[in-house]
Amino acid sequence: MATSALVSLISKKIIKPSIQTPLPLRSHKLSFLDQVFDMSIPFAFFYPKTGSEPSHVSQRLENSLSKTLSYYYPYAGKTKDDCIVDCNDVGVEVSNVRVHCPMSEILKHPYVNVENVAFPQQLPWNHPNKGNLAVAQVSYFDCGGIAVGGCLSHKIGDACTISNFFYNWGILSRDISVTSSPHFVGESIYPQSNDPCVVSTIKPEEPIGYVGKRFVFPADKVNAFKSKFSFESGVENLTPTEIVSSVIYRCAVAARTMNIGSFKPSSLFQVSYMRERHNPPLSQDASGNIVSGFFVETTNEKDVNCPRLVRQLRNEKEKLDQDKARAIENAFISEVVDSIKKGKKSPFNNDMLDYYFCLSLNAFPLYKTDFGWGKPARVSLATGPFNRWFHLMDNQIEGGMEAIVMLGELDMSVFETNPELLEFATPLPNH
Repeated sequence: MATSALVSLISKKIIKPSIQTPLPLRSHKLSFLDQVFDMSIPFAFFYPKTGSEPSHVSQRLENSLSKTLSYYYPYAGKTKDDCIVDCNDVGVEVSNVRVHCPMSEILKHPYVNVENVAFPQQLPWNHPNKGNLAVAQVSYFDCGGIAVGGCLSHKIGDACTISNFFYNWGILSRDISVTSSPHFVGESIYPQSNDPCVVSTIKPEEPIGYVGKRFVFPADKVNAFKSKFSFESGVENLTPTEIVSSVIYRCAVAARTMNIGSFKPSSLFQVSYMRERHNPPLSQDASGNIVSGFFVETTNEKDVNCPRLVRQLRNEKEKLDQDKARAIENAFISEVVDSIKKGKKSPFNNDMLDYYFCLSLNAFPLYKTDFGWGKPARVSLATGPFNRWFHLMDNQIEGGMEAIVMLGELDMSVFETNPELLEFATPLPNH
């Protein structure tokens, strides 16, 4: 499906904060992680029926976005010398577009990249042009449904920060008088670096020939595998993330092994959000890049079995929980620094090892984001530009979880037919 041909521009407008940013907050100092991230995080929320005229929808969203930006003020500013954000209230560009098809044609498609019609750029993970830190798009479908999408800079905050941004934008869209209370941590957790050899940027490089597909893991299957894996691993109270990520990783490594003809040592990196793990714990309103992560490595093919994987995932997570005093000295930071010192543009780049990445969004209020038309039928996090990535989130229709899995085309063709995966997961059907 040629998605670019489906979209036509209606209008563009700059939305500024409803209240000027106070002088003491005008200079937002970036943390080390803020400095090295140079990409956007793109979310889109699909609402099949709004019952409102487009002009009314646009006015409501623009007014509430203006109020939201007065609380999330760094997104309306510009970066300066990769050290600070000048919170000068320059604003955020919002596009209104027409998508010339019904929303159902997008949501039923097996490949997730068609959902990119809801994002304001062709490559939504790229950092917005000219130093802008956020762009947004409201998409109107032929059926009367709309999608609210946005690409917000990773320099200002992680996925938790951005999901809270959209959630609060929804609250203000329903009641403009409500107040919000995000607070930006800046460099208080990961101090800024002044070393030009270390301060570089992580820029995603577009892999060639990868695809992203959505898979649903029904609640009854998750519960059945929870009992099975708990018994075989000896780990109690397994989480859906531990279960689903181990199955996806095992099946993805099996697909890779089949295609290249032999097993290649691999590593699963689980992104972790550190607010509750921080010492002392931070509230969910804490905004910024407050992330870490841990590795599970498999050097032998026999190690790629789910009971062992869930046990390793639990062990590494517990180490992260227990070592709060050394929260900033973690695998993720070390890998970033080592990678940059070796002159690499992206961390986790090792020809001898295949890296896989899991990002779980279950704890975030994505499916509670209500702009006045109820909960979204679909929340999308754009595919790419990554290979061997999977994003997990709650599934609202069948319960359980859903996953966006990104693999090379050949690996995906084997992965999606794996009997072990299909015993557990249901892919969206092809047309």
